[in-house]
Formats: sequence, structure tokens, C-alpha cells
Amino acid sequence: MNPHLPHPADRRVLVFGERDTHQPGAAAAGRYLHEVTRRWAADGTQVTWAARRLPGRPEQETIAGVRVLRAARPLSAVARAVRDGNRFDVVLATGGSIGALPLVVGPSVPVVEVVDRTDRHTGTRPGQLLAGAVGRWSRTDRVTVALSPSARHDLRRRLGLRGPIFVVPPGATTPAPDGVTGRATVPTVVVEADLVPQEGLNVLLDALPAVVAALPDLRVEILGDGPDLARLRRQVEVLRLASAVTLHGPLVPELRDRWWRRAWLTACTGTREGRGSRLLDAAAYGVPGVALAAAGARDFVRPGRTGEIVSSADRLSDALVGQLVSLADDEVASGFAEACRAWAARFTWDRTAALLAGVVEHQIRTARSGPTRRRSARPDIATLVRFPGRGPVPVGALRSTDEVDVADEQVNLLLNGCDELDALGVLDRLGATGAELRLAGHDELLIGPRPLPPILAGRAPHLPFVTDRS
Repeated sequence: MNPHLPHPADRRVLVFGERDTHQPGAAAAGRYLHEVTRRWAADGTQVTWAARRLPGRPEQETIAGVRVLRAARPLSAVARAVRDGNRFDVVLATGGSIGALPLVVGPSVPVVEVVDRTDRHTGTRPGQLLAGAVGRWSRTDRVTVALSPSARHDLRRRLGLRGPIFVVPPGATTPAPDGVTGRATVPTVVVEADLVPQEGLNVLLDALPAVVAALPDLRVEILGDGPDLARLRRQVEVLRLASAVTLHGPLVPELRDRWWRRAWLTACTGTREGRGSRLLDAAAYGVPGVALAAAGARDFVRPGRTGEIVSSADRLSDALVGQLVSLADDEVASGFAEACRAWAARFTWDRTAALLAGVVEHQIRTARSGPTRRRSARPDIATLVRFPGRGPVPVGALRSTDEVDVADEQVNLLLNGCDELDALGVLDRLGATGAELRLAGHDELLIGPRPLPPILAGRAPHLPFVTDRS
């Protein structure tokens, strides 16, 4: 965890959303919060998760140290907890629906809203909530968490959110070592997804007839379950893709692992920001990806290094063919696999948990003492600072939302809400000399202040990936 945070045992966190990690359709948001909160619970945080009732599961159980409460409506589960004497320091809300929650937990309890999909976020824009205690949630100092820089931009541009939005990307799960299973001998695309419309699997299937025409031995393995399973199977039949496409449904971990080790490529054609974690999981197996340029997904592919971004669905077939033809060369495939693993290694769930803990602490302190004027006025600006040093940065010298990395006798800082002038003041307090600083760019906002290794820096023109053919 971030050493600049107080011990997590000091906090009582309520997670509020329709689905806990066991719910069908919990998808990337459920996994994101599960991976974070189980780490918090292991460090002593008291985490309560209020969710909708799930047939076959008890109304109350403990999962990985997190107490899960279920009721016909999540708000009813929260009300039950409050009646039993539970109090909360902060709420993590997800799913775009807050409603009357402040009336139940108390208007002074701050909120951090985790937005996993900007397309369904109706949330708490000004004028959409009740007056009084509920209305405080629409204030511009409310904190939102986006999973990537492009998702944050979308929240600003499309929804007009004005308050602080912090970028806290998901992590990647590192596969266990395996010296037996190798990649398939024929071009193989593996896609892991929740079978719902937002995943855009119909777009992928529509692109495949042209890919099969160019690569007759193509295999496409779709892993996952959901309400769209029957419809997608009908689409496979209509497009005469039965010899190339298999919809497996849910798989046990061993079979899932086997398919990922056989994969040449993955594809992302959905609108869910949470698809980034799927791309990262594939990269951890050394599997590059092709992704449509949707907000929240395009951030997690480095063009020419870990895959390609496709500007529109009508170019998807050509992109898939180009990638698979390139990957038929073992040397090219090996280069991409190395870059993919290096990329996935920059995203860990421990880092995600620490960054989100920093945002939570920021919101608790802001609610209790009021915002700090200088930095809170520029929530989307961050400054990258690097200076020689090997020792830790003193606890309390930075904000809980700042990120610190010390490696190779260099201190790397990402100061959120801070421009270059503010950064000079931070350096004075630290007594740092020989520092380099500049406004942070997209990469730093996504992966933090540590420099990228050469294999990931820039594009790789020597690798013959083709995206937009004209």
C-alpha cells in the first residue's frame, strides 16, 4: 500500500452497487472492486459490500475478508446495516445510481464514485438529484474515479462532470508458470467477455467472414457466459462460422488458462471501459490485442508494441488479417509477447488498490477539512518530477493521491492536481536538487511516474503490424 496513507484499519468502507463479485453480469466492475477491497480487507480495512439479492446465495456472507450484504435493493441492505449500528467513513459507489443513499448513511459521509462505463453513467450531474442532503452529491467537489485517461476525457466531454476525476487503472493478473502448453499451430483468436450487448461481440462476428476467407484455418474461441449467448450462437449460424468460432460459455480456470496459452491474438470490440483489464490479462500471457478506438479500451494497447487500435468497425477485418499474418512469424510473435508481458507488468492490482486508497483518503480528508484551493482547482493536471535519490520520501510530505516510485537511484513522483509552479514548492519542502519536471502526459497518468522500458517506448516500425489499409 502507499506508505503516505494512514493504516487502512482506520477506515470503514461501504461499497454500494447492484452486483457483488458473485453476481451474473458483475463483469469488470465487480472484479475491479473485488480485487481492490480484498486487498484492503487483508490490510485491516472494514469493508461492507451492499448488493442486490442473488438466488442461491445467502443474504450475508464474507468473501475474501469483505462482508457482503444482499437485499431486494442494495439500499435496503445498507439500511439494515445502519440499523444494526454500522457507520461508514466513505462510500465507494458504482453502477451510476446513487439515489437516496446519502439519506441512509448520512449526508456527511463522502463518496468516491467508480465509473466503469461512461455509456451507462447517469450518476450525479447537477440538477438530477433531490434537494437537500441528496443534492450535496452533485457538488463539483465530488470525486469520481475513471479507469483510464480517455474515459476521464469522455466523462468531461459527454457528461460535463466538473469535479475531480482521478485515473485509477485496473491491474493484470499474472499467469502461473507453464512449460507445457504452447501457442496453437493455426491462427487463433481468444476473447474473454461477458456476453452482453456492450461487449460488441456481434461486431467481431460480423468481421470474421472476411478473415476466414483470407485465413481458412482460423480459430476463434470466445470464453464467457451471459444473456447474449443464444443470440450470438444464432449469429454464428447465420454467418456460417460454425467451423471457425466456438462459444464455450464459462470455463474452469484450468481450461481458461490453456486457451490463453494457445492464443495468437485477442480482440476488443466493446464499449465497456472495464475491457482494459481483459486486454491486460491477455498481455500478461504475451497475447497482443486489436481494439476498436473506444474510450477506456484504447488506452490499454500500445500501437505497434502490444497490438493495434482500429478507428472503425469497417476496418476491423483488415486489421485482424494483418495482425494474424504478422504473428505467423515466430520471431515477430516472440517480440510482441515480450512487449506484452512488459506492458502488463506495469499494471498490478496492488498498485490499483494503493491508488484508490489514496483517492479515498483524499475524499475523507476533504470532507472533514474542506478542499485545498491550489491543487483542487486543477484536478486533471499532474506534474511528473524526477530527481536523484535512493531513500524513501518522508511520510506526510506529499498528498495521498500522489504516486511515488524509487528505482535505479532515482525518485519519480506523479503529483496530481499540481502544475510546475506547485511542484517547485513540493521540491523545496523535500529539499530535492537536480530535479527534472514537466506536466504529465497520457503514459504517466496511466502507468505512473516510472519510465517505460525501451521495448515499450514509442512505436515499433520494424514490426509489420498493419491497421488502416487504404
